[in-house]
Amino acid sequence: MTAKAAQTDDNDTRKLLIAILSTIALADFGLGLNTVVLPLYAKSLGASIITIGLIIASFGLARIFINIPISIISKKFNANYIHIGILSIFLGSVGYLFSTSYYQLFVFRFLEGFGSGIINTSSMIILTKRLYRNEKRAKVLSRYMIARRLSMGSSPFLGAIVAYEFSDKTAFLLYALILASGLIIAFYNKKFLNSIDSANISSGINGAKNAGDTNEDDTGGIKNASLETCDNDYNEVPGYSAGIKFNIPATKAGENKLREHLKRYSALLYNFNFIALCFLTFSFFFSRIGSRRELVPLVGNIVMNLNKADIGLLVSISAVVGVILTYYSDRVINVMGVKKSIITSFIISAVGVLSFIAFQNIVTFGISIILLSAGGGFSGPARNLYLMDSLDKSHYDEAIGIYRTLSDLGFVLGPFAVGAVFYYFNYISAYSLVACIIIIATVLFGFFAKSFAKKEY
Repeated sequence: MTAKAAQTDDNDTRKLLIAILSTIALADFGLGLNTVVLPLYAKSLGASIITIGLIIASFGLARIFINIPISIISKKFNANYIHIGILSIFLGSVGYLFSTSYYQLFVFRFLEGFGSGIINTSSMIILTKRLYRNEKRAKVLSRYMIARRLSMGSSPFLGAIVAYEFSDKTAFLLYALILASGLIIAFYNKKFLNSIDSANISSGINGAKNAGDTNEDDTGGIKNASLETCDNDYNEVPGYSAGIKFNIPATKAGENKLREHLKRYSALLYNFNFIALCFLTFSFFFSRIGSRRELVPLVGNIVMNLNKADIGLLVSISAVVGVILTYYSDRVINVMGVKKSIITSFIISAVGVLSFIAFQNIVTFGISIILLSAGGGFSGPARNLYLMDSLDKSHYDEAIGIYRTLSDLGFVLGPFAVGAVFYYFNYISAYSLVACIIIIATVLFGFFAKSFAKKEY
């Protein structure tokens, strides 16, 4: 690639990041406002610890339902639906504002999760297709993660302060206003993001055509291209102006297309490297949601006798530490490699949980929160890079749908399991469960997942 072409590509990537983050960062900021406020608000309405866990878990349940469907729809219509996701989160924020019973929180939390699933899956598909061969992909993804983590990490303190000084409903009002701004920007960016998504697909096809090789999966999904679209009674290879046609009846083509999709999904489920990565990310969400969203506010309030503002400050400090480490994560990955940086980050997270189990005081409570966030920041985009390295580009849509779905089980099982163990046993047992999940996932990935050739990122 020439210097001029590289500069153009960098500029296009920068515009894409701005378009995505100008919307998603606002959604993350709003969601972060609820980190401390929501569980304690539910508690004030009479919800038990188990019920609070179920309310938080409904977020992940919604994401599980939408991840694969949105990946299929995005691929079929060559479009993204980030604006729909923002709309769903906005409706959830308005619902919180007018809620009067903790039963209602299930619905509004579900709407949040539904929208979060759409924006996360859509943005990941766009970025993965855009960056899969980009020499600076680790740096670009780390900046993307920094913006998102800074948005979500800095807001818990603000939300907690507003709720502490005024009321929970005031914090929800601020949430709704922020999402309203995000919704306006999302609809403004809709056309641009759809054009980028279509350009990614077209460039992959034209690149394969120019290379004169239509049998490589790595060319943007050209292999078995005759199954990709149906034009009246025949299939036509997309992107070819000559309109080369294959004599396959439409009915048979539809059956072949379905069979091809099922084959791709089943192949992913038998890919151990991919499944090990999914389980690892599952453990990340299990610990993040089960501890940060549930254990931290409840243990901080009930056991450590901290107020909302103090808890929010601890969470935001830990987020800043994670953001700083994410900033340097691309350099860490270049030195250690993708797999080793992933394993190291999860070891840091496990140490954070174990430190609190061992000492159980206010100091180790704070250290535990910081180390959990530091573990996530240390590896930065390494898990996304491992996903790119372990699969060919033509499978990205299906892979991301499954990856998000299996990983998001942690959003559901984490709060539910942690809440149940806390309720029936104690908070130390709940922390022990979190540590156990992290350690098992790290050992499986570390010993059995394949290491791919080290690259410059």
